[in-house]
Amino acid sequence: MIFRIDRRLLQNVDWALLAAAGAIVALSVLSLWGLAWGGGSGIALRQLGWVGVGLGALVVVASLDYRTLVRAAPALYVAGLGLLVTVFILGRTVSGARRWIHVGPLTVQPSELFKLIFVLTLAWALTSRWARPLSRATLAWTVGLAAVPFLLVVRQPDLGTALVLLPVLAAVLLGVGLRLKVLAVLALGAVAATPLAWLALKAYQRERLLVYLDPFRDPLGTAYNVIQAKIAIGSGQLLGKGVSGATQSRLAFLPERHTDFIFAVFAEMWGFVGCLVLLLGYGLLVLRGFEIAAGAREPRGRIVALGVTALFATQTLINLGMVTGLLPVVGIPLPLMSYGGSSMVVSLMGLGLLLSVRMRQFQ
Repeated sequence: MIFRIDRRLLQNVDWALLAAAGAIVALSVLSLWGLAWGGGSGIALRQLGWVGVGLGALVVVASLDYRTLVRAAPALYVAGLGLLVTVFILGRTVSGARRWIHVGPLTVQPSELFKLIFVLTLAWALTSRWARPLSRATLAWTVGLAAVPFLLVVRQPDLGTALVLLPVLAAVLLGVGLRLKVLAVLALGAVAATPLAWLALKAYQRERLLVYLDPFRDPLGTAYNVIQAKIAIGSGQLLGKGVSGATQSRLAFLPERHTDFIFAVFAEMWGFVGCLVLLLGYGLLVLRGFEIAAGAREPRGRIVALGVTALFATQTLINLGMVTGLLPVVGIPLPLMSYGGSSMVVSLMGLGLLLSVRMRQFQ
């Protein structure tokens, strides 16, 4: 049975990876509890519920042989595209974007789940017999597989999630031996298409880019989130203001404080020292992910581990850059920190994939 976990596999569990992830999740729940301090802890309890679901999903994914999942990637890819198309038919629109589907009492974001399907699809496409060695035809086929979901997600519109796919694709291609010169040519082609991309953007997305270049263009509108996030981060200073003193976050001056901008909440509460601890946790998680990729015994495991790690690293860097004003606001949650069922469960499933590769390195 594919769900059975061999005891010998348990001996190779990466406890450092799990410890880093567990610490980040604990800080997430602590921050959400701080936001609700004095007014109920419902949001923190719901996050704990999603953590429980995610841990169950982690165990299931880790128990599966990642090679079985890679072989199933074509079917998963088609199903994932079907879910992305379903969003346009049955999706729920929030803040001008249609990204969510109602499943009974739950709201699911298919683009979050597709991130992992994308990684598995890349592993399948680049390790199939006809795909080796890496040729122009294989490269074109792989880029085409990436282009379809990219365009569907952009159309929702969910520019942030779409942009996350590109660094993951680049990291995986480099990992399988694509020359840096070829990747540079592809990047230049993407830059050359920037004017067309500008025309395709929604009005609010263009405004976000303009506000990024001039934050005080609309300080009470589009730029409000980033300005308030900077104030919250700066007010935390060295040791933070604690839960009761985090007025910028708790008194709702900071919008989206429990989701995309939770790092600003954490920074206000726990200051520079707390942020350093959090970043060390992410650093350890990413480092262990790359070490798992380097230690994989065969190409499929290496690509899966590399893709999942690149996914974590990219989302983290984009979110932190967005919250601190170094990058435009694109609506990317902070993995394992931001409130939300889809994000938390998918992040923990990604850790399950890393564990699946790690535990089977010695078979």
